[in-house]
Formats: sequence, structure tokens, C-alpha cells
Amino acid sequence: MRTDVGKVRSENQDFGALTTPKEESGSPAGGRLLIVADGMGGHRGGATSSRIATETVKAQYLGSETKDVATALHDALTRANARVYSESQTNPDLRGMGTTTSALVIRGTEGWFAHVGDSRIYMVRGDAVKQLTEDHSLVAVMVREGLLTAAEAENHPRRNVLQRSIGVGEEVDIDIRGPIELQENDTFVLCSDGLHGLVKENEIKDIAKLPIQQAANDFVKLALERGAPDNVTVIVARIVQADQLGEDTLIDEKEGDRSLFEETMKDHEVASLRQNH
Repeated sequence: MRTDVGKVRSENQDFGALTTPKEESGSPAGGRLLIVADGMGGHRGGATSSRIATETVKAQYLGSETKDVATALHDALTRANARVYSESQTNPDLRGMGTTTSALVIRGTEGWFAHVGDSRIYMVRGDAVKQLTEDHSLVAVMVREGLLTAAEAENHPRRNVLQRSIGVGEEVDIDIRGPIELQENDTFVLCSDGLHGLVKENEIKDIAKLPIQQAANDFVKLALERGAPDNVTVIVARIVQADQLGEDTLIDEKEGDRSLFEETMKDHEVASLRQNH
């Protein structure tokens, strides 16, 4: 995972996380979980909401008693919504805070995702890139209803207005999709709007073809070169066979050399996913 405060904001209100094989081994639902959240709500609220949501989704998913990934994901985001909302109601300094949350699970040759807000999950397969998630923003709804073109939406004054977010209300409608059949070399890009607001889909497709550590670095570098008015967060992950694990693969000491695990986690730059055959 790579994250950067950007060139305008004084605080990074994005948050991201991913699970390790050791954590996943004790989870009934299992699989690799990746999460990106983009908080909002004043000086303290944004950073607090994205952290609470991400940590709650991860803990709830890993601790879920169900083996059904879709159910575990839905329960995890539901719990995150309740926690963020509760915290905002009990702490006046955090009143009104909320966050986007996009979570992807890869288990074997299948994928699932849960999503609220306007962070995004892209899948790059061969020469095609597809946005898997649907933005829950005002302008995105207007585009889908034919009231705006995609080009007009890019510069619309209300493009950052969300119609759905985690923690703003007692309940939230969560998009759940899956299972999605995966192929070797499928590459996923999870990112906040600080990235996808500056980097076009064709650029995402091209950069995602690079080695994943380089791709993560290049995504953030490109956003910074274009002014980065918002925080920028990205996770790049690729489906590879177990015998093709590289130096930037996230493993733990049970599956490989401990020094590699520690270095990878320290840098928080990348995550590779293993596809077992």
C-alpha cells in the first residue's frame, strides 16, 4: 500500500489495510482482504472515521463465524458504519464525520467486494480495465441518469458530494458483489479519489501492468506531479501462481523468510495474491 498526504492537505485522512496469510489462516471466510477508506468531517473527523472503519472491517471480517465471504463482508461494513456513527454521536468534535470504504477479498480463484462511497476498485485483465465499483456521489448518479456527461462530471462543482458513506447515518446501503471468477495476472487497483480524480482509466491500465511495487509508486508519483490537491492512497495486487511469488509478495514467516515479511510490511507498498491450482 502507498499513501501520501498530497500537496495541499495538512493531514492524511485516507486509511488502508490488508491482511497477512497468518491472520487469514484463523478466519472462517478466509482469503486476502484489502481495504481503502477516505475520511471526511473536519480536522479530526476524517482521519478518525477512515481509521475506525478500516480497522473495524478488518477485525470483523477476520473474526466472522461464517464461511460465506459476501455475508462476512456485509457484516463487516455494517459494523464499521455502526462504530463510526456511534463515535460521531458521543464526541462533539467528531460530529458529522464519515468515510468511504472499499474492500476486496480474494479467495482461491474468486473475488468479492463491498463498497460504500467514491473510492474505487479497478480490475485490469489483459488490455482491458474495468471499474468494479459504482461511485455513490451526486454527479455519478447524474451521469447514470443522463443529466451529465462523464466529461462534465469531472469538473462539476459538486463532484465531491456523496450520497452514501460509512458512519453518517445509523444504517447504510452497502454494495456487495461476487463471486467474480479470476484469472492469472488479473491486477486490482484500490484507490481513493485523490488518485482516480487525477489519473485516467487508460493510464491506470498501463501503470497496472508494471511490477506491482513500481506500479504503486508510479501511481502516487503521477498524482503528485499533477498537483495532488487531496490525499492519495492506492493498493495494487496481482493474481499469481504460488510458484511465481516475487520479492514484492506479501508473505509471513510461516510461508517464507521472516526478513522478507518484515521488510514488505515496513514499506507498506504492495500486496501480491496467490492463486492456488
